[in-house]
Amino acid sequence: MLYLIPTPIWNKDDITLRALKLFKELKIFICEDTRTFKKLLSMYEIDYFDKSFYSLTSFTDKWKLNFYVKLMQDNDIWVVSEAWTPWLSDPGKSLIQLCNENWLKYTVLPWANALVPGVVSAWFDTSSFVFLWFLPQKKWRQTILKLIINNYEWMMKNTPIFFYESVHRFEKLLSELQTLSFNWKIFVWREISKMYEQIFNWSLDDLIELVKNKKFSVKGEFVVGLLN
Repeated sequence: MLYLIPTPIWNKDDITLRALKLFKELKIFICEDTRTFKKLLSMYEIDYFDKSFYSLTSFTDKWKLNFYVKLMQDNDIWVVSEAWTPWLSDPGKSLIQLCNENWLKYTVLPWANALVPGVVSAWFDTSSFVFLWFLPQKKWRQTILKLIINNYEWMMKNTPIFFYESVHRFEKLLSELQTLSFNWKIFVWREISKMYEQIFNWSLDDLIELVKNKKFSVKGEFVVGLLN
């Protein structure tokens, strides 16, 4: 059985009792970074000396694919990400495909993620929405932003669009939207569940002014929502 289990985004209290139970019971873990996960286990005072850890970064190696299939056939395995719910758009997503291709059982536990709290916190109607994950870093980025803005009414009138943005591209995003004459409603939540989290609801011009005056930090990770 394969278990995909979320971990806290930052606040260690954002953990489920079921996850803690499996922390203790399961013996084999597939992680993004084994060192980070061992620190997490230590934080909950869980011994890990009798457990096995495998690092998961890509699925391009055929031998490694076969290894993971064999591992899942014979054992209960936990897949854990660095933080929040694995694996919307990561190499670990391939494990779900492997399970389906090989008739292996799996389950995904609910809990921590940045999207749902962000959608709930947005100041506009979110009874339906579109989620784009991360915008491309370079190629297609401008094209996608133009398509969103220019074709919005034809595509999805009154339906907000949400996506994640990194600290390295957040100010670039604001500049790109300004260049495209963006004048919709905008929502931004940075550092969800962390000590210095901030929520912004209003207009692009107001947000740019706050950033310029250092009243809205550009540090951390961001959930962004746009609505015409």
